[in-house]
Amino acid sequence: MANLAARLLTWPQYLLPQKLLTGLAWRVSNVRTSWFKNLFIATFASLFHVNLDEAERSEPDQYACFNDFFTRALKPGARPLATIEHRLISPCDGTISQLGRLDAGRIIQAKGLDYTAERLLGSPEWAQRFLNGRYITIYLAPNDYHRVHMPLAGRLLAEHRIPGRLFSVSAATTRAVPNLFARNERMVALFDTEHGPVAVVMVAAMLVAGIETVWGGPLDRRPGRQPRWRDFDQPLSLDRGAEIGRFHWGSTVIVLAPGDFPNWRESLAPGRRVRLGQALTN
Repeated sequence: MANLAARLLTWPQYLLPQKLLTGLAWRVSNVRTSWFKNLFIATFASLFHVNLDEAERSEPDQYACFNDFFTRALKPGARPLATIEHRLISPCDGTISQLGRLDAGRIIQAKGLDYTAERLLGSPEWAQRFLNGRYITIYLAPNDYHRVHMPLAGRLLAEHRIPGRLFSVSAATTRAVPNLFARNERMVALFDTEHGPVAVVMVAAMLVAGIETVWGGPLDRRPGRQPRWRDFDQPLSLDRGAEIGRFHWGSTVIVLAPGDFPNWRESLAPGRRVRLGQALTN
């Protein structure tokens, strides 16, 4: 279980007005006053050691606001895709939190904590597809590239937008808050691929003011909203490496794949950094 220090650092999050703070973050990140947004971007880039040399726009004054900077595009070729024999690639930049095989439909969150795929996906039928499957959880730090891409080519069958809490997804919080990823707001996309079903879950967090997709826009933050399903009668085809969406501020991505997928590469482990396009399977 989480140690005492992690618990003490985490418990105030239960009391914070998470959605109010996140709404304020959204407003501040979209301020377009030149001196303010330039100072905000420059300070953030310096504090978190953001590598702007790999971005299409490398100067703070080239961005309309902080949010424009945070969701920045990379230069062409900045993230080459692994060779095609690797079936699945990393959908984003980040740090591996956990990876492995689902055990009776359960996913490891941290030592001593797990949660069900059914609760994460919001559907017992979807969860059944990954009963003995594989999962990988990737945490995006503030200095990471915050767009999410296809881990392999596929057709988008359905999307599930699930409202929820907005706990931080830091390592300390992950060790302390039970069912964290299945409690926070999230967008679940189900794809049909040549190798079976694949789910990509984008999990929101404290100050993450929206999850935007290429097919549907940001999460709805109106009070009292309900989970929202969207089935695609004409599935949207996306190539391997194509953009799925982006975080407005940072969070976590979880990928689920069937059990007959190739094993995760031996070099991958919790705490290991990965980059968009890097091979994840053997």
